[in-house]
Amino acid sequence: MIGSGPTQDSGCSDGFTTAGFIVAVGFSMLFFVLLANLMAVQYGRGVVRVALDEGARHGARYGVGDPACENRIREVLGGLLGGDMGSGVTYRCQGDSQRTRASAQVVFPAWIPGIPEFRFQMAATAVAERK
Repeated sequence: MIGSGPTQDSGCSDGFTTAGFIVAVGFSMLFFVLLANLMAVQYGRGVVRVALDEGARHGARYGVGDPACENRIREVLGGLLGGDMGSGVTYRCQGDSQRTRASAQVVFPAWIPGIPEFRFQMAATAVAERK
């Protein structure tokens, strides 16, 4: 009879379509997590750059013996970069009567196991202000 009921398909491919869809969605989610991780690292790099610039400027303004440089770096990092990312930043300030140099060693963790962590160094220098 023509059109009188459900027809049977000789191939059972419905289960394979579902498994393929799940794998595709899984890889898409993995890609988006990696992309978000890269964006967070770029944000973190920007925050560290701003913190070092601010610290070097404060250190140059207030003199070599004053802890203004490291205090300012701590304030900026505390306000803009917290959690695991913020704990991965170590910094120090050096200077003489001519200039102040702020430097940082940074380690940002990867969000997915098996991906290496992001490591880099940054520095900023400011010339001492004359009064």
